[in-house]
Amino acid sequence: MKWIANLLADERGSISTKRVIALLSAFFLCVTLLLNSFSNQTIAPSDKLVDAVMAICIAAMGSTTIDKFSTKKDD
Repeated sequence: MKWIANLLADERGSISTKRVIALLSAFFLCVTLLLNSFSNQTIAPSDKLVDAVMAICIAAMGSTTIDKFSTKKDD
């Protein structure tokens, strides 16, 4: 369980909501796409829904990456 907390923690050690959202959206996207590949094609998720979850995932991962490499100047 500690590695999950470390995975979701930011540089200060607190849980980052951006990382939680990125992880959950990536998980749901992967599960949806896997289930869709093994199920009947008549039950398929909406393309717009998949694109929306993908956009949320990309935005959350991108903003987390920017936060990791941006430095704050201490006065």
